[in-house]
Amino acid sequence: MDYEDDAQEPFLHHKDEEMNIDIEIQSKIREGFIYKVFGIVLYQILILFMLVFLGYTFQAFHDFLLTSKTMLILTFFITLTCLFLPIFNPNIYRTVPTNYIVLTIFSLSFGWWIAAFTILYTKTSVLFVLCLTTITVASLTCYAMYTRKDYTAFGGFLFTALIVLIFASILEIFFPIPLLRLLLIYFSLMIFCIYLIYDVQLVIGDRGKKFSEDDYILAALNIYLDIVNIFLELLKIFGTRDN
Repeated sequence: MDYEDDAQEPFLHHKDEEMNIDIEIQSKIREGFIYKVFGIVLYQILILFMLVFLGYTFQAFHDFLLTSKTMLILTFFITLTCLFLPIFNPNIYRTVPTNYIVLTIFSLSFGWWIAAFTILYTKTSVLFVLCLTTITVASLTCYAMYTRKDYTAFGGFLFTALIVLIFASILEIFFPIPLLRLLLIYFSLMIFCIYLIYDVQLVIGDRGKKFSEDDYILAALNIYLDIVNIFLELLKIFGTRDN
């Protein structure tokens, strides 16, 4: 019996080595995926920075951002189209180079709206909120990476909260109550902060749920939207309108 165990031991050891190699390969693939996702997010943020910078630097572009209703309407529908494209074509964000083209179009159109909103505030307050957003996002990202709590299980709760937020925002348009607006701002900030933790953990992929390695564009879009929404809510709280 001992001889049989001794004969099988090299084969078992070889199998363990293969499993370790597979785990190492998967780890490297996931690491590459993480770098790719955050690289894409940085690319989107740079596009947004460029639009905001042009809006503050060139008066003609500043006026065009604020007064061109045609561009605002066009970019609004382009943004919605890019967001809803996966419903009609699930592989749109998995096909190279189509996914990068659609991503760039989305970043420009959505960035147009964000830039038009941002330049309504003074440069000083925008820079302050930008620093505050950077600290907030960095802190939440570190928390998402190192906490033992699994936020990927909160997907249903977050989606429900987002739907409530959308309907409450529509309600606030028809009933502009200052207290309701203030509560919505803080509620939105809380939801998008939790969403950032949720999406970062999905990207890291060491919790209950995770993004597929093929969904790097979708993952980047989610994190980018979280960051932008955190910036916007903080801007509403701490920003100073440019008279």
